[in-house]
Amino acid sequence: MTSGRVGHNGRELPSRAPRREEIATHTVGVILEGGPTKADLLVVDVGGGAMVVKDFAAKSRWARLLGRVQVGREFRAYEWLGPNRGVPALIGRVDAHALAIEKIEGEQLALTSSQRNDGERLVARLRLLIDRLHSKGLVHLDLRGRENLLILPDGDLVIVDLAGAFWFRPGGLAHRLFFHLFSIADRAAILKWKEMLAPGHFTPEEEAFMRRFRILRAFWIFNRKRPQR
Repeated sequence: MTSGRVGHNGRELPSRAPRREEIATHTVGVILEGGPTKADLLVVDVGGGAMVVKDFAAKSRWARLLGRVQVGREFRAYEWLGPNRGVPALIGRVDAHALAIEKIEGEQLALTSSQRNDGERLVARLRLLIDRLHSKGLVHLDLRGRENLLILPDGDLVIVDLAGAFWFRPGGLAHRLFFHLFSIADRAAILKWKEMLAPGHFTPEEEAFMRRFRILRAFWIFNRKRPQR
């Protein structure tokens, strides 16, 4: 059964998340087998179309405990945003250890040939997506991760993985105190993508911003080392 909602690829979305006991018998693919503390990304279809299930259930007790926190935060981030073009649709929460989201049929922007011919448009599109998230008070914080930005066959962009996101009610005290600081990471990520997609097009203001950010990043508590790709 489908939900009547249409996803980014023009297909109707599944109407519900799978039940825990359905995952073992209805998994039709594996996107990623996570490490000891990372979620497995499974493709599950219970009859209404494929969806992605982010699942910590097979991990150790300690990893499951961390996973409960991460799943809860990511679920609330999707709920906070609501239906939003440019991020996967939330299908639902399986249980404390897993949630289900729309399966996006796209490829990593960093790996596609489209970036070489359409870089400036893609950067402009990314800015619009981030502006939309920021208008809701949500900052992604991990846009530098190349696996977190997908391009669709029609050239549109989708941002994935809200596990590290923070959100603040626009106009609230926390928003006034912290939003600008947190949003710096997203703004710097846009310029990192611009450096890749449209090299040589930084404005003087962007050059100055990146110099300041490189200093700030040395002290940034959410900075994470990534393996070389």
